[in-house]
Amino acid sequence: MFTLKPFQETAIAQLKEKFLTLWKLGDHNLNLTFKSPTGSGKTIMMAQFLRDIVADPRFSHADVGFVWITNSDSLAMQSKDKLFSYYGGASENPLVDMNNLRDGSIPKSGVFFINWQKVVSKAKDNRKLRTEGESNTTFDEYLENTHNIKREVVLIIDEEHIASSTVLASDLIKNVIKPRIIIGVSATPQNTGFATVEVTREDVISAGLIKEKIIFQTEEDLESKDYDGVDQDEILVSLAFHKRNEIVTYYKELGIEINPLVLIQLPNDDKADKTTSAITKQDFIINSLKEKGVYDHEIAIWLSEDKVNLEDITNNTSPVSFLLFKQAAATGWDCPRASVLVMFREIKNPTFAIQTVGRILRMPFGTHFAKPELNLGYLYTNYKRNEVLTGYAKTPGGNRPAIYQSERKKEVTPIPLESVFMSRSDYNDLGDSFQKTFTQVANKYFSITDKDSSSDRIKKIHKGGLDIDPKITNGLIVGVEIDDYDNFKEELLSEGSSHDQEISQNDLEKLYNLYCFNLISKQIDENKKFAPERSWGKLKTALNVWFMESMDVGRKNTYNIIVNDLIKTTSILSPVIAESLDAYRPIREKEVNKKSERAKRIETIEIPRQTLFFTDQYEEMKVKKSAMKPFYIEKDYKGEDNEKEFIKFLEEHNNVVWWYKNGDSGSEYFSIAYYNENENKEKLFYPDWIIKTEKDIWIIDTKKGATAELKDTKYKAEALQEWLKGRKGVSGGIAVQDGPNGWKLQSNKVYSYNHSMNGWQDLKDLF
Repeated sequence: MFTLKPFQETAIAQLKEKFLTLWKLGDHNLNLTFKSPTGSGKTIMMAQFLRDIVADPRFSHADVGFVWITNSDSLAMQSKDKLFSYYGGASENPLVDMNNLRDGSIPKSGVFFINWQKVVSKAKDNRKLRTEGESNTTFDEYLENTHNIKREVVLIIDEEHIASSTVLASDLIKNVIKPRIIIGVSATPQNTGFATVEVTREDVISAGLIKEKIIFQTEEDLESKDYDGVDQDEILVSLAFHKRNEIVTYYKELGIEINPLVLIQLPNDDKADKTTSAITKQDFIINSLKEKGVYDHEIAIWLSEDKVNLEDITNNTSPVSFLLFKQAAATGWDCPRASVLVMFREIKNPTFAIQTVGRILRMPFGTHFAKPELNLGYLYTNYKRNEVLTGYAKTPGGNRPAIYQSERKKEVTPIPLESVFMSRSDYNDLGDSFQKTFTQVANKYFSITDKDSSSDRIKKIHKGGLDIDPKITNGLIVGVEIDDYDNFKEELLSEGSSHDQEISQNDLEKLYNLYCFNLISKQIDENKKFAPERSWGKLKTALNVWFMESMDVGRKNTYNIIVNDLIKTTSILSPVIAESLDAYRPIREKEVNKKSERAKRIETIEIPRQTLFFTDQYEEMKVKKSAMKPFYIEKDYKGEDNEKEFIKFLEEHNNVVWWYKNGDSGSEYFSIAYYNENENKEKLFYPDWIIKTEKDIWIIDTKKGATAELKDTKYKAEALQEWLKGRKGVSGGIAVQDGPNGWKLQSNKVYSYNHSMNGWQDLKDLF
């Protein structure tokens, strides 16, 4: 079973909230945009969203079907297969396609997959789908039948950026599909709806699903190297070949069975021209690879007229090491072992296709590795740098390419530092152990002991204010359409008609589920707040177990007792549940921290790194003592002035041999673990500077003004001192500029800051 990442759970919860808000409006053609980066698992998140929404207690009364459209037959079937695999073949969401038109209508909660081009194209074969259909049912009739049985339709547009505004405004959507809500899914949506849910690239990277960055070698880089006399096409193939061999070595060192794949995108205008050459790029590349010792079975070809060795190519251990293609693998194709891409520039229409870069973004196993080099993607291209940047400029908020390269100076000897890699899985949910906590709180409230018999417990529960033999009649819910989930209790009481017939078990359970969900979602105290989507079921289980064990009554009687109490404004159980949630908070956080501790690993990395790469959001700064050349600094960022002042200090100090600016995220940079007591969680701290003086190594983090006073700074400072303990020749601490008095450092075991700078030392003297 695929385990969702915390950011995915959050996005799904937000999607449900926005969806339900729009649903309550009762209108049609309402747009909901889901913006999520390539490699974030958009299809998987949508699969879970569909499963969750039809089971959500706030929506379970709705009768709805889904139409999922893509831009090709292969993508439609790929999406369907992904959902089928994710659901394990069983779900509340039946998965159907054109082969199911004969069924007459979209099944309840079903998902109908179709290639959009099939229903909008005027080609004769495609028009049949609209006018003749199979088994006498056309697409139009299929949707009409769905509406006739009062089943609402939700339209999902996969890769929404491909759909034009003409498509979105088409008569087909308005007059045939007639969706209540349109969900546009894309990494780069072209249209914004009434509501938007966005997943950030940083969330996806920190979860380990995609590469930390993509390293570009552009035409300018190729020209700056010593490749005199070497054909440019040969340079690109050789660079990719050698990089793949490096990656193979890294995987072997870690004992991981992955055969890295190199993707080679041929230009569309790759044809042999007798006036210039009798050989195509495809032939040239294959010949070049064979000269390097690559066998036929290691080369795959994916072209419309030529398909070779494609079976099982997405498997991590596939023998195929190189894949040649033009457009087939450019979008919507997943192969996480692909880590190197070669893109040959189009001659007639040199437009950089950023979608293709997404094919090397994904991480095998959905996790980052201990070797930082394995967490990067590598692209070799003869596109010019400005063409690359122009391509990215068309996708606002997109992942920026790393196009500037900085090398460690030859005279700088790197030092080994133990760095922490940590992935955190905190879903803020109730765990199975909540059952024990609830039992303890409930027993205490009702004065129940282990010695009490079943009859004693029943008496105490009844004495505590609970009706132990209630009758729930359908007068509470007959004739009620729950439109306002936030005030459903008031709707039940005000709209329900008066009938004495006992409520059905199915309706009783729906009502029970809704109460459990709302009890968790409506908590105000931070300590009592848990994610309702993942937690309401655990609350329900805890209630059921306690009642059935305490009173020895059946499930239906248990449900009656609980619902009868929760519907009252003077509910006895509501405050008991709230107290249980509060008592459970520290228990759950200890469990999460233990899990986080197991996920933490320490690896030794070399600092300074041999090579660093930067995006166009950085600029070169002329300095002399940086360990890296050239030195790149971020443009216009918070703290820029303070850091430039510190660089000036380092440059002018005679005893500084070299200095290195550390990054603030990513496995290639040095980090240590620290515990933030306010957030009650372990985090990573990336000190700003590693400095080599004539005698020592210094690890320093610079602060200014209010940031020096933060509790978070105290936690980081003390964690750094703990890390430094016992390490000879390595010192460090927090540095703050004391006006005209220069830079001061505190390296005390217990950190404290005041404006008089008591206990702080002059950094210039320490160096």
